[in-house]
Amino acid sequence: MKVLLLALALALVAAKPPADEVDHLALAAALLRDGHADRAERVLAEVDVAAEGLALDRFHLLRGLCAFELGRFDDALAGFTAAIAAGATDPAVQVFRAQAAYRQQDCPTALAALAAAGPAGEAHAPLFLLRADCQARVDDPAAALATLEAGEQRFPEEKRVFLRLRVQRLVALGLYQAAAEAGQALVEGGDATLDDHLFLGEALVQSRQHRAAREILELARLRWPDDVRPTVQLAHAWLQAGALRTAAGLFEQAADRDPVHARDAAELHRRRGASYAALRQNARVLDQPAKLRQRVALLLDRERFAAVTALEPRLARLGLLTEDEELRYALAYAWFRQGALAEAEAALAKLTRPDLFERAGGLRQAMAECRAHRDRCP
Repeated sequence: MKVLLLALALALVAAKPPADEVDHLALAAALLRDGHADRAERVLAEVDVAAEGLALDRFHLLRGLCAFELGRFDDALAGFTAAIAAGATDPAVQVFRAQAAYRQQDCPTALAALAAAGPAGEAHAPLFLLRADCQARVDDPAAALATLEAGEQRFPEEKRVFLRLRVQRLVALGLYQAAAEAGQALVEGGDATLDDHLFLGEALVQSRQHRAAREILELARLRWPDDVRPTVQLAHAWLQAGALRTAAGLFEQAADRDPVHARDAAELHRRRGASYAALRQNARVLDQPAKLRQRVALLLDRERFAAVTALEPRLARLGLLTEDEELRYALAYAWFRQGALAEAEAALAKLTRPDLFERAGGLRQAMAECRAHRDRCP
């Protein structure tokens, strides 16, 4: 729409208003055309709006354009509305009015302005997208879907954009079968991209169409074997279906290409009770703070308390005991489970988080019982 703004500014420059008007409106238009909306606004502030012969429609139009460029869309909407009230008939003014209203989330006004713009309100693909979004926001989903379909036909070069949005709308409406059918057009044909497959896969996962999502993503893995994204998304699809082992295996495969996914693999193995596999994947995590946090949890699950306390120097060196007092409490618990009550108390004494005090109190009570009755020690 920047081109449209420049065209309007140039038209104002070319206009031949009365002599007392040229110095201000033409200068403001020229400044606006050159990207100096703030300076143009200062020039407009010098205009005497009560002057005889002043073209109020051009004045308010320029005022609206300046505000629009400066991101003050409420002022822009007021300016464009005033320009129309003063006699502005160019349909482009209604288009700008629609855009300003949309930025203000005033969809009824935006839709009315687009309708008033006539053919100009359908001249560009973004205007179809604006209209469809507003129609959905005012609870007219059928009209929104129809607008998106019309956009596909009107702007074939933007077909994928419209089609993706239509699939999203169908999913949001719970029309999952229709969404899947519409989405097939994205992945059919030789021009389908990996992003198209990933988009449709994600839409199907969100709609809980897990089997259909897996089929699309498996196809993507075959077509783009060197890209890790289909594998990761397929892992999430299996995870959504409750298949922890399969999802963990896929994250392992993804980690072979990008170690960042080893942490997810380890977590899923932990959740399914495969502690050895979880520790093996945790060893591949490159982010040391994340690796140690996860490792402490894994070792606690396996009741390897000595291994937990052995990590204390590394945790301290990385500053994690200060950043995350959950880890300090975990150390206290691990010391307690080994019968090292002095070390456990030393760790508890350094806690400062109020929400951990109650848990620390419970652990201290257990420690007191241990001191009084050795048979109650862990």
